[in-house]
Amino acid sequence: MLAIGRCRECGRAFCMSHQAHNEVTGEGYAALCIQCLERRTRVAGGGDARSDARAATERTWVTSGQAAMDLYAAGIAPLPVVERHSRFVKQRLGRAREEIDEIEVGALWVIGRFEWTEMQEIPETREWTTGLLARPAGGYPVAMVARAVARCKVTDGLATVIRDAPYGDSYTQLERREIPRIIAAIRKQISG
Repeated sequence: MLAIGRCRECGRAFCMSHQAHNEVTGEGYAALCIQCLERRTRVAGGGDARSDARAATERTWVTSGQAAMDLYAAGIAPLPVVERHSRFVKQRLGRAREEIDEIEVGALWVIGRFEWTEMQEIPETREWTTGLLARPAGGYPVAMVARAVARCKVTDGLATVIRDAPYGDSYTQLERREIPRIIAAIRKQISG
């Protein structure tokens, strides 16, 4: 593999598959390898190995798409996700009429309200209605839980995904502490 960086802590070169990534945002650390990130986590007291393994298994359950399959198997139907497209059509006498089309672009299950941080000059954290995507962009598996869920608005049985950047949701981040709560909410929907 081609080396893309050198670890600041151990000095070894690393390729993309050995680059450390932020668990929440999915962005790679420019100068940190996976081994040094794991060492940092152990030194910081990442908890006992059994609970860490259980949490990793739960995250994998969501990121692999198995959570979505389990919701389907439980007979819980997702809400359609629609996008509104509007255009102005010229009529007689120079008037224009707005035509609005609602196009179904996917589906999601509403799982509750969870905290997201909008990265602005002054970051703002607030609760948003959050849904588990039936088919995220690129499909399952996804790199992290934050790519399997999205902020949304629900009206009249239809969901609208909230995007604040032209190429995805890069300016808003799911709070890491919300991941276990999201997993618990999905499990509750399946069992309930």
